[in-house]
Amino acid sequence: MKNTLLIFFAIISFSGLSQSPIWTKGNAVWHYRFTNVGESGYIKVWENGDTTLLGKQCTKMRSERHSFSLVGPNGPYFESTSGYISASVYVSNDTVFYWDQDHFSVLYDFSAQVGDEWLLQTGGNPPFSCNDTSVAMVESVGTINLGGQNYPELTVGSSPGSGYYISGKANARFGSLGYLFPFPASCDSSVIVEWDQVQFACFEDDSLYYNPSGQGCEIHLGLNEAVKKSVAVFPNPSQGKVEVLSEVPLKRINVLNILGTLIKQVNTDLTLTEVDLSGLPQGTYYLDIENRNGEKAVKSVQVSGR
Repeated sequence: MKNTLLIFFAIISFSGLSQSPIWTKGNAVWHYRFTNVGESGYIKVWENGDTTLLGKQCTKMRSERHSFSLVGPNGPYFESTSGYISASVYVSNDTVFYWDQDHFSVLYDFSAQVGDEWLLQTGGNPPFSCNDTSVAMVESVGTINLGGQNYPELTVGSSPGSGYYISGKANARFGSLGYLFPFPASCDSSVIVEWDQVQFACFEDDSLYYNPSGQGCEIHLGLNEAVKKSVAVFPNPSQGKVEVLSEVPLKRINVLNILGTLIKQVNTDLTLTEVDLSGLPQGTYYLDIENRNGEKAVKSVQVSGR
């Protein structure tokens, strides 16, 4: 009986000391809002498979910046998509590492205490008079309850001269409430850089959905994404003539320049319509496409020289 009680006591003691593993639980997706001069939108980051770097099994991250801006003073909105700051990461104990150019650096150290520092980024050639090393500094330590579990939460700043930084709160479940990866800085007060103003929107993986604002994670600004995907414009770039192919018969195609000025209008009731752009100066134009159901999509087309 004595042996049984000792074993039972040991199990209770060790379980009481154990902590929930940090970081994501599979198929993680982050969303952030951003604003900049004349545009706004959202940034999506997601886990995108595995890779091995310097013998470490890492999770690859992929990111996309979805920007919405007005074409000309009276619209319509134009959406553009581009890559964004990302990296591969791996976790060891209470520390998250990321691939920093050609080596690993510490992304988050959730065992850190107030006043602790870690080398966030090193090497390369940072612009705007910044140092070639960036140091993260812990300003406060607390906890946050996510999905019924308590996780360490740090408030992080950066040392003067750091070319990259993580600022604000960062938790051990999914990282920073600013942006997941180090963000570039300007260390030259005489230079004004129009960086994106980024703010956390929501996070989701196989065991947690966290959306403190209650708003949609992605922004569509009234453009029908299903219609956009069902319309193709080719060839693009074009030397003058393009074909617009739609799953639903079209009604009207407006050709706009980058200032939003109407160049020409094509009325149609076909699913495949030719639009003649020959004679237009070389550059970017926008096709404001409407189908017979009144649904709209905007597509860009590049007119190249012959």
